[in-house]
Amino acid sequence: MRKTSNLYSIKQNSQEPKQFRGGEKKVMKKSLSLLVAAAMTLSTASVAFAADAQAELTTQQKFDALKAAGVFNGFPDGSAGLEKEMTRAEFAKVLTKLTELAENSAANVYSDVAKTHWAAGFIGAATEAGLLNGLGGGKFGPSGKVTIEQIAKVADLVAGIEPDADGTVSGVVSPWAKGFVAAAIEAGLLPELPTYKVNAKRGQLVEVAYELAESLGELSVVKASQTGAKAITVEFSRAVTAEEKAATTFELKNGLVPYAVTVKFADDNKSAALTSAFLPAGDYTLTVKGQDPITVKVVDEVVTKLEIGATVLQKAANQDLKVKGLNQFGEEVANAVADANITVFNSKLGSLTGNKIDLSGADIDSAVIVTAFHPATGLSVTKTFKVVDPASATNIKLGTVVPLKDETRISVGKAEGYVLPYTIVDQYGQAVKLSGAPVVAGNKVTINGIDFVISDTAVVTPGSFKVNADGVLTFGTGAKAGTVVITAVNSKTGATASTTVKVEALPALKTFQISQPGVLLVANEAIKFPYAATDSFGAAYAQKDVKAATDALNDADPATNFNITSSNPAVTVAYGFDAKTGELNLTFTGAGQTTLFVWINNQIASQLNLDVKAAATPVKVLGLKSGAATSVGINGVADLTIDQLNVVDNYGRAVTKLPTGWALKVVEAADATAGVVDYAAGKVTGKAEGTEKLAISLTNGGADVANSGIETTYTTVKDADIKSFAIEAIGTLYGGTTGHVAGHNATVTLVGKTASGAVIAIDQSRFFTAITSSDLSVATVAGTTVTGKGKGTTTITVWNGATKQAEAAVTVSDAAPVITSVAFDPTEIDYVAGLNVAAKLAVKDQYGVAIDKDGVFASSDKAKATVTQAGVVTKVAGATGSVTISFVSVNGLVSTIVVNL
Repeated sequence: MRKTSNLYSIKQNSQEPKQFRGGEKKVMKKSLSLLVAAAMTLSTASVAFAADAQAELTTQQKFDALKAAGVFNGFPDGSAGLEKEMTRAEFAKVLTKLTELAENSAANVYSDVAKTHWAAGFIGAATEAGLLNGLGGGKFGPSGKVTIEQIAKVADLVAGIEPDADGTVSGVVSPWAKGFVAAAIEAGLLPELPTYKVNAKRGQLVEVAYELAESLGELSVVKASQTGAKAITVEFSRAVTAEEKAATTFELKNGLVPYAVTVKFADDNKSAALTSAFLPAGDYTLTVKGQDPITVKVVDEVVTKLEIGATVLQKAANQDLKVKGLNQFGEEVANAVADANITVFNSKLGSLTGNKIDLSGADIDSAVIVTAFHPATGLSVTKTFKVVDPASATNIKLGTVVPLKDETRISVGKAEGYVLPYTIVDQYGQAVKLSGAPVVAGNKVTINGIDFVISDTAVVTPGSFKVNADGVLTFGTGAKAGTVVITAVNSKTGATASTTVKVEALPALKTFQISQPGVLLVANEAIKFPYAATDSFGAAYAQKDVKAATDALNDADPATNFNITSSNPAVTVAYGFDAKTGELNLTFTGAGQTTLFVWINNQIASQLNLDVKAAATPVKVLGLKSGAATSVGINGVADLTIDQLNVVDNYGRAVTKLPTGWALKVVEAADATAGVVDYAAGKVTGKAEGTEKLAISLTNGGADVANSGIETTYTTVKDADIKSFAIEAIGTLYGGTTGHVAGHNATVTLVGKTASGAVIAIDQSRFFTAITSSDLSVATVAGTTVTGKGKGTTTITVWNGATKQAEAAVTVSDAAPVITSVAFDPTEIDYVAGLNVAAKLAVKDQYGVAIDKDGVFASSDKAKATVTQAGVVTKVAGATGSVTISFVSVNGLVSTIVVNL
């Protein structure tokens, strides 16, 4: 795609240091083109090459330089056409030449640009490179123009300038472009103009391109020198762009010893400070990526100045003299002045410890003479003070308390952490920093002689006030919501300040709008209902958080609750939220019209009119499902249960499980050939070669269901017609040890196939002798039973002697079993003494295997019937009607069963 170019040789100064680009020269070119591509939804572009800044060039001269590089073309008469506008097609050429792309007319996919169009190759190349986009509808708009504000946006991005959202633009500009235009003007990329919404002239584009060339010219290191005891500063020839910073590396060595450095760029990005934990004196080699190594001389720090920083000394203990030594870089030198190097004179001095003197016994207005001496350099400094009254706060300001990180409000129940901002100034104009342990007395907290009074200690707790080593004052909230006033008072000076803190209750469920599910409502079936909920602050709940919100209401005092009820006593309702997704499922008992009420805190939050249909019943067998076996080998057995049949209910929906009392009736058809197959207990067994019709219908309580059946033909295939074999699919097995049961194992079943590919159930005892596993760490085989052992995939192979009959891959997971489905069967039952609904409950894991019934049973009306946690239901004497017994698993899955009393 790329070809060579002398673009970057235009007007270069041979005296410049080696060019630095954050990588190779072509990498910089590529990075610029990517910046342009990221910026452009319209065709606007930039030019980047080294510019001679020694003299101001005219627009014509700048154009000539660009023309010489092949970026711009002149007109046939030799003119530059600087007052003309530039089209999108012309910009495609500029971009292609600028980024050194090869023309590619094959990549031109636009319906309004013919393959013979002069710019087809440029448009294709720029489009393929991601520099240009079409206008939509498969069109490019080659004759379209580019506005000045569009140029501003791209110029900012190429130059690495952030849009100035607060900048002012005197000319007419679109709202979206204001920040870009303001930033471009500030950076000198654009002049101030009456309007920026007009099409750009070629001359204006030349000026912007040339300015970018100058600002994004060859980046180089101008200087590198020691600027601190542990710091070296690198200065660049211009501001470094964000992309260049990301690509820049710094390596500092003293001989062969590398020194790790922390890099921080200056605000103007024209320099970078390199800081190391330790820089002993010596000549260092600094290598900036893309530059020749630079030698930097590092010297040891020396004390060049002593300073007594105290401005006033008070009649008090621990008066800090703030004596320090500064090095040649103006930095404080650690341990520059020891205790013996400081002398203090006053007629009534206390002890001197380090930089602190006890003046609690000194007389007011008496002189204190402080002298500091540095023996190694002979430097000394003297300063005279007059003892003044002890500091006392004369001005106090309290700031606004803000929420904790990641919070939107100040909430109850936060034991600590809220910052109480303060500014305290003494009579000498010095800031006072609080310190020490707060002293609590009732609603008053005293720190350093300043009393903080809390108007309501149930809202803000006095005992929670703390001051850290930096003087930051924090507190916590109590269990009560409300508005509290915190007042700071210095009783000695009368200085006072107050701030108000509003402490909110924790968010609670406030609104719950339930909606129509858009499906048929049938009794005894769990139905998903859509809803929307908000909290007490009006914020919408994520659906996954609603269950916790309803639980919080129901766990609180009786005045707070959440419930869903039915207006029709004949149509009861039970609800449950999925613990993970928050989906709401409702199960109705009985049929008829009803109004559904959602209650929050004993108030109706929403309501919905519903028509619940009677419980579904199976009505007809339509036929066998696709893939159900209708052919068997001699003594081969094929399943014939509802799982192999298409059965529908009275609402035309598929039935996957027959209700209690219902059964399939399978008999020979009236004109059947006897003896070909036998049917018993859901199995069809092949007996003799041939075909036989079976009649399949439904019964309810032993009675035939009229017009519910079909006839289908079964074939018994002789052994010689079975040409190949396959293993029936085995689902994912569990291979861990926690909770592993026999149900997690799988049985290998071999099936035959005829020449046409038809699957045949065969006699398992006659066609194989052994089964093996390719990886015993994943699964083992005993007889026909496969047992998972560890996570992975293994190949199960069925053998007949030394002949491989079939093989199949089996996946084993080590994910521990968890409850993924709960279901009562039946969903409605009549009460009898000792009724145990747990026996009617199927609880399965993700492998489809029965798992422990960990969860809670509950009755919808304890005044009618109770249920133990073992699932035993007990009717209350004299109760009539029905109750709904719910089971909620430990992970929030719900199923219900109606008990008729």
